[in-house]
Amino acid sequence: MAVTKPASKPELENDYPAQIYQPAEYHPPEYVAYLDRAAAAMHSLKLVAGALLAIGILLSVYGFFLIYKLTSDTHQMVLHTSRMAEEMVAMSRNMTDMRASVGDMRGNFSDLRDSIVAMNRNVASIDKSVAHMASTVGLIQHSTANLDRSFGPAMGMLNNFVPFGWGGNNWPGAPPFSPMPQGAPR
Repeated sequence: MAVTKPASKPELENDYPAQIYQPAEYHPPEYVAYLDRAAAAMHSLKLVAGALLAIGILLSVYGFFLIYKLTSDTHQMVLHTSRMAEEMVAMSRNMTDMRASVGDMRGNFSDLRDSIVAMNRNVASIDKSVAHMASTVGLIQHSTANLDRSFGPAMGMLNNFVPFGWGGNNWPGAPPFSPMPQGAPR
């Protein structure tokens, strides 16, 4: 078996194979300088485009995140708004009930005012009755004083006849005169 040598690479001179051009005659074509500048520009453009692409991806992800948060917050806001609407309906019902209760209270105050007027009439009637009772008690006192004046001397004499010394004539006399009360019936 024979060992084969790997084929040698041609030597490059100014980026071109040396066999094609002799060193003295070598003049690179005019478009080569343009292509070199274009390759450098393309390399710079690749870096800028890669950076812009990365920034675009980051901004897209951040935009998606913002839209997600916005929809989530909007959903929460809708839930809270619907809950607040339910609370407002309940509060409206409570206000209606409160208005009815205040109307009932007004009616009760009117009834209370009527009751107070009736109670004032009853108290005035009680006052007249108590005044009448006072005059009647005054008449009873007057009648009792008259009875005492009538029976007192006779009882004092009868007390002398009580056995074992229980009696005695110790009647001091009639109590002071009690005039008839004013406005008393006669």
